[in-house]
Amino acid sequence: MFQFSPVSDRIRRIREKKDVFTGGKYMTLNAERTKIYTDYCKAHDNEFPLLKRAGALYAWCAEKQTNVFDDDVFVGTPGPDAQSLSPYVEWSCDWIPGVVDDTDENFRRAWQTADSIHMSDAQRGIFRDAYDYWKDKTLSKLVEGALTQDFWDEAFGNGCILNGMVMGNRVMTTVSGMPQGHYVANFDKVVNTGFAAVKNEALQKIAAQKGKLTGDRAKSHVFYHAVIRVCDGAMLLSKRYAKVCREKAASASGARQAELWRMADSLEWIMENPARTYWEGLQAILLYELLLITDAQQHGQSMGRVDKYVGHLLKKQLDEGTITLEEAQEYSDAFILRIYDFISLPGFFMNNQRLIDLNEKGGNLFTSIYDGMTATAGIALTLGGVTPDGADDTTPATALLLQTYGRMRLPDPTVALRINKSTPDEIWRLAIESSKLCGGIPQLQNDEIIIASLMDMGFTKEDACNYSIVGCVEPAGTGNEWPACGMTGRESIWNMMDVVQLAINGGVNPRSGKTAVPCKKLYEYESFDEFKAAFETEMRHVLDWNVSYSNMFEMVYSQYFPCIAASAMTEGCIDKGKDVTEGGARYNRTGCTACGTANVADSLMAIKKLCFDDKTVPLKTMYDALQANWEGYEDLRQTVINDVPHYGNDIDEVDELAAWALGLFADMMAAETGPRGNYSGGTFTMTAHIYMGAMLGATPDGRKAGEPIADAISSRQGFDKNGPTAYLRSAAKLPHRKLTNGDQLNIKFTPTSVEGDEGALKLRQLIWTYFRLGGMQVQFNVVSTKALREAQKNPDQYKNLVVRIAGFSTYFVTLNQNTQDDFIRRTEQAL
Repeated sequence: MFQFSPVSDRIRRIREKKDVFTGGKYMTLNAERTKIYTDYCKAHDNEFPLLKRAGALYAWCAEKQTNVFDDDVFVGTPGPDAQSLSPYVEWSCDWIPGVVDDTDENFRRAWQTADSIHMSDAQRGIFRDAYDYWKDKTLSKLVEGALTQDFWDEAFGNGCILNGMVMGNRVMTTVSGMPQGHYVANFDKVVNTGFAAVKNEALQKIAAQKGKLTGDRAKSHVFYHAVIRVCDGAMLLSKRYAKVCREKAASASGARQAELWRMADSLEWIMENPARTYWEGLQAILLYELLLITDAQQHGQSMGRVDKYVGHLLKKQLDEGTITLEEAQEYSDAFILRIYDFISLPGFFMNNQRLIDLNEKGGNLFTSIYDGMTATAGIALTLGGVTPDGADDTTPATALLLQTYGRMRLPDPTVALRINKSTPDEIWRLAIESSKLCGGIPQLQNDEIIIASLMDMGFTKEDACNYSIVGCVEPAGTGNEWPACGMTGRESIWNMMDVVQLAINGGVNPRSGKTAVPCKKLYEYESFDEFKAAFETEMRHVLDWNVSYSNMFEMVYSQYFPCIAASAMTEGCIDKGKDVTEGGARYNRTGCTACGTANVADSLMAIKKLCFDDKTVPLKTMYDALQANWEGYEDLRQTVINDVPHYGNDIDEVDELAAWALGLFADMMAAETGPRGNYSGGTFTMTAHIYMGAMLGATPDGRKAGEPIADAISSRQGFDKNGPTAYLRSAAKLPHRKLTNGDQLNIKFTPTSVEGDEGALKLRQLIWTYFRLGGMQVQFNVVSTKALREAQKNPDQYKNLVVRIAGFSTYFVTLNQNTQDDFIRRTEQAL
């Protein structure tokens, strides 16, 4: 019987400290970064943005508290405390007045009671001062200032742009306050080259240009100076932590003293120079991650192929006998647990009354803040892979990191395992057993399809074989691409069912009354092909506006929000003298994701079969049923549900409609261009399918207004009735190779059907068959509906139950009831 290796006492102690956060207990707010950044920007208000962003980051490296805590195996936290929540005032600071300018009584009830997020009086003052400076300078305000009137008049509220969501009778027109994020920085260069070499390269570029700033060299000259600031900051931060380790070693004794001395020596060396050991490589990754998230890019920003960056260091030490597997496993565990402390706090959570209600009802902070997202804001690791000649590219670190998740049942940060024909048996088994316990961690990605799709976009074979997964499921270059898989943050996720509604309602969004492209109403079409043509026209219009808005966003973003921390190491930036946001990376694109694939297919199928092929339902009757939200038309609704073929059951006719709609989207996106490169289409949903459904009227697939739509490329909840093989065969017919921004397939199994050696083998064979049929990605949960119902009733007994919701995993009991119920409605498959 398979078993994971045991957890050491030290790791167990560190792991228990993390439960304080997920249990919703007392947690501090990190105001340190806000003060350092605000003070620097105030003092350098007229500094060019490239220099200002780099200068503020250097100030943080020089001024932040560099604390080393008891039991620390690795150093580095975003704030002064071991765990704290970090807001980013330059994204959006609209939340601040309502929080800090409230009455003293309300403020204390919200922020200074037991089991709350704690904000001190001093921190309250820091945020008040920060608001006065940032209120007109935030990313959201700057983007808003660039939008011309046609965006407000034509795009918002017509189903084109998510910022134009209709809530009740009100069209929301606040613009994005999120960074693009969503990339894999060049951690490999940090580990195996170091910042000193990059600084020297920048100095050489400056020397070559000095006094010769012709053409566009003026900006590259400033860029190189900004890179030097980042390099100096990275090296300084590591040495400052080295100093603290030495100071603590002076008062320590025994093994801990020796460990602190070793940590100090290594911290003095790394960041400036290439790492020499497995510990040094992992610590360098962590310090660089701190720089990236402090540079306000913690939004799907991912670590990539960690096992590849440091695997050769571990192998060398194992061969030399300078490390044991037990020591290496403890390092791997501690590394992941430290990432777990890199906690982001979205500003939209900041609401005093919400906190007061939560505190007084004994609510769970983690539940309230992170329903539908991860605490680390989408940090993802990628393990495994294949070399350009087809050989296995796992390392000794691959197995250790998979062990970490399976042993501790961690939901965050997420992990993607690359699968190919050379993947070792041990890695397959570790992945399957970990995923059973960790709710779909790791997710599994098909190397063959992804490498081919990246090469289609112009990647060399070597670079394509070195890809990583970003955020949820998005394939991207490792350290050499700015893929912006998350587009503007909010608008990256759009609802294809809005296009169906437009085509049904004459091009009018029924929620807002705004028109996209005028077309016929459903009862006026003369053929199904005519309806499909209208669908295509509306989709093109919607995507054109999405791209237009994204390009406006990128224009502002590159001007005011350069990412020097990433640019310093990203391949291409030094050569071009450009920041990643301006196209400095070797590869460039912008991602967008479509939701509701199954609903679109089922809706098109219902109209085709009932109204045009069989002619048993007049178009006007179908239209009237939708306008009435199926009230008075229940017999018709049951006909749609029971007699019309549904995607997910290996029925070619409806599966082909799913493939057509999704392929149309992918082709349109690939033809669109932005300031850095082409666009890239994919499909993943987070929990957007729930709130998108909440804003959507009744649809021809039998769905009532307000009900969730399907997630990603999964079938509709409960509609895949022909077993897992049929379900996966349906999904395999989709144009995965075109979905270069990634796709996501969920499947849920009964525990008894996949237990033991036989169950693990059946799972492996099923997944491998799906990949051989052309599927790109799969993630599975092993949990019974009965257990989920019990968890809803008795959450304290199931607090460690981890489930895979979408592109992220989380504790089931921390989800709101709507999300829980949606997860429960997924079909329980058996092998």
